[in-house]
Amino acid sequence: MNFKKIFLAPLFFTINFALGQNLALKNSGLLDKSLKKDSIIKEFSELYNLTNTIHPGQFMFCSKNEFDKTYLSLKNRIKTDLSLVEYYKLTATLMAKIKDGHTAVDRGQIVALLNDRLVFPFSIYKIKDNYYLDKSSQENKEYTGCRILKINGKDIHSVVNEIKQYIHLEGRNETGLNTRFSSFPFYYFIYNQTEKFEIEYLDSKNHQLTGTFKGITFKTYTSIISEKTTPLTTEFKTNDLAVLKFRSFENGYNEADRKLAEEQLDHFFTQLDSLKTKNLIIDLRDNGGGSADIANYLFSYLTSAPYYYFDFVGAKYNSTKDWKHYAQYPDNIEEINLNETKFRDGLNCYTEPDSTDYWWFELQRNKANYYKGKISVLINGGCFSTTGHLLALMREYKIGKFYGEYSQGSNYSNSGGQAFIFPYSKTLVWIPTFQYKMKTPHFINDPKGIKPDVEIQVQPNDLRTRFDRQIDFVIKQLEI
Repeated sequence: MNFKKIFLAPLFFTINFALGQNLALKNSGLLDKSLKKDSIIKEFSELYNLTNTIHPGQFMFCSKNEFDKTYLSLKNRIKTDLSLVEYYKLTATLMAKIKDGHTAVDRGQIVALLNDRLVFPFSIYKIKDNYYLDKSSQENKEYTGCRILKINGKDIHSVVNEIKQYIHLEGRNETGLNTRFSSFPFYYFIYNQTEKFEIEYLDSKNHQLTGTFKGITFKTYTSIISEKTTPLTTEFKTNDLAVLKFRSFENGYNEADRKLAEEQLDHFFTQLDSLKTKNLIIDLRDNGGGSADIANYLFSYLTSAPYYYFDFVGAKYNSTKDWKHYAQYPDNIEEINLNETKFRDGLNCYTEPDSTDYWWFELQRNKANYYKGKISVLINGGCFSTTGHLLALMREYKIGKFYGEYSQGSNYSNSGGQAFIFPYSKTLVWIPTFQYKMKTPHFINDPKGIKPDVEIQVQPNDLRTRFDRQIDFVIKQLEI
């Protein structure tokens, strides 16, 4: 088995997302009933069968009976020809039922047609049990942080409950919703294809008001929320307080980028050691994952003892021949060698490398100049996949104190970086082919994710002022 080909698949999840402008409904192609009933029923059955065949974590949070009931209910709704939007609702709802953050229907096909449509002009943000207006155009800035009560006469909780049916989240996690809600205009369009929006809201003085808002183009909205961020940054606030921010571990996939990141970490931890810096804040918020190589390299600077990384990498399927043709890149999928696997937790699991240069299952050595000071870690619902792995290792080895909100990622992830294209509708669906489990025998799994030691909730006014309440809290704690 070629582990390189399998394991270099991304251990994080991003989904195609772009945004829109104003085409007439009848010309958009989004709502035309262009997908024929019989062909869609056949294809929906193929999606169901493929998921049952290959998804390694399909029944971790959803029973087979529950999944089958959902499938049959959705299938029975197909009574006429469907539009792209109607079919997306069905497929996305079935995939979201699994409650796996790496399992989703790609939005690219709809986004390409939505790009020039007018959409809801705000992202939203959940704080406790309420929802607040967040990012929008400059002309709507004054409404940021206002609590939403209704959109177009519909209670916001009712709207969100409908939308949540086709949003993919890991397990029972809720904090990851705010990551998804940065795409709220997309989801609201799927829910309601209007271009005018009457919003009932509470202002900062708790006055109940109503405003009518024009939609903004999806393309415009995308440009508003797009932020160019450097994957890795370091800062010494004082000689006794340093901050390491990792916004992504994607810089580990490319060898040149990985070497650069490793050099940055080497230099940073050499400085920490030289200055005897007492406090280190590691900010992992909104880090959706990426390369295990970089996460592992960082961890080697945080632990005082050798350790192991993966416990196993397991696949549900026994053979690829009946489904490989659906894959976007079928050459990247190889047969399972059952002679090299052990059957564990219902999966065919690799537990040892098949070549001496592969590190996943081998004993890892910590750095000689590992950090010896106090570590504070910032986490939230955007921490996923490989970032969850790193947090699980830190929790296993009792490294650092966690602040913020529940992570979405944990000590496992169902991934493999595979997308599958269904030939009739051209729908592209991300379905994991492998489960990656960390070697963390004392880790206590929580279906909500990894709980911080100190929970710090963002407040409505923080959305307007962009005040970073969480890092401010940690810094003030360290000053005591």
